[in-house]
Amino acid sequence: MRDRSYHQFARTGIPFHALKSIFITHHHPDHNIEYGPLLILGWILGMPLDVRAFGPPPLKQMTENFMRAYKQAVDFWAEDFRMKPLTSVNVQEISAAGPVTQDDNVKVSAILVDHPPVKPALGYRFDFKDRSIAFSGDTAPLEAVAKMAKGADVLVHETMYVPALETTIRAAIAKGWPVTFDVFMAHMKADHTPCEDVGRIAQEAGVKTLVLSHLTPAIDSIDDETSRTRVAKYFKGEIVVGKDLMVV
Repeated sequence: MRDRSYHQFARTGIPFHALKSIFITHHHPDHNIEYGPLLILGWILGMPLDVRAFGPPPLKQMTENFMRAYKQAVDFWAEDFRMKPLTSVNVQEISAAGPVTQDDNVKVSAILVDHPPVKPALGYRFDFKDRSIAFSGDTAPLEAVAKMAKGADVLVHETMYVPALETTIRAAIAKGWPVTFDVFMAHMKADHTPCEDVGRIAQEAGVKTLVLSHLTPAIDSIDDETSRTRVAKYFKGEIVVGKDLMVV
């Protein structure tokens, strides 16, 4: 999940009472900062009290701390609207690859991905009765992602366009951003997957559709065809450049 999660969920038109589980890949702010607001605002909009949350440690502690911080706000709303307050969340921490949860509709499994220094960081696969969807999470190029996604209908994979990122970072540094080019690019290359490697991974996995997600750099000047063309050198299936609220 990324920023504005509760707002974007509302925009889908899916009722909050349909929200049963939340999956977090890793603890970087752009992936978890909206977790707490999603819980509180989701609850007031009808999210079930038995909602479950899955993700790496220390998700239990984070959840407890947030619920403690917002207890009074929840109590005020519960009193005003005569609702049962949200007091806790069923949290399952994931520290290793393997099965996560299963019910009559879906089987969920996880792998460990490579996103240093964040450990553990996760990728997820969701196997439904009629389709399967794999999510890379944030990761450097990894054979484990191709293995996880083997035969899936859809692979959603983070994607980095290196030339544009280098240009963007140099421009930001020139305007005063307090990082050094070499250190920042070393981090990005150790933590994220270039377009070409995304294509190789998807081709090896044999997926039907590849969705390019978590686009880096996230700037409007990069048209969809630029990323798609680089990936298509190695992946011969359908390529979709992911957008918020897109239905695949």
